[in-house]
Amino acid sequence: MNIHYDVTTGQIMSYGYGADHGDGFDLSHFEGCKVLIVDNQPIDARVQRVDPVTLKIVAKEFPDPEPDPILRVKAAVRQELIDTDYLLLPHAPISESDLPAWIAYRQALRDASKGNATSAAMLAAIPGRPDGSPRALDNLGAAPAAILGAYK
Repeated sequence: MNIHYDVTTGQIMSYGYGADHGDGFDLSHFEGCKVLIVDNQPIDARVQRVDPVTLKIVAKEFPDPEPDPILRVKAAVRQELIDTDYLLLPHAPISESDLPAWIAYRQALRDASKGNATSAAMLAAIPGRPDGSPRALDNLGAAPAAILGAYK
């Protein structure tokens, strides 16, 4: 396995299988990095690094923080818009009195990312569905409430 690592910090930049770099310590195509060849082993760059002195894979003193799940939230918002598109069609099974609430809900979905830089802010800006049914947002890996609690 080839591991491209920063020679100063030991941060793993990339890893995978590829051509052997000869002696195993050639320069990487990443600036300031070298390549370490190791036997096949599980690598998790969030919690591991290369010790630049011993050239061994070691645990990081402080693991990288979990990324903000904003991309998952944006994908769920897109899916929610797709899931409710049919409600605005001419022969949709919706009453005229319910239509304004759905139009406002869909507008809130589109506006959720405007001025909201985090997933928690986006989720807080999105109301429940007008009919109270489950949303695509409710199927995120972590419950929206957990995301809101983790990123306040």
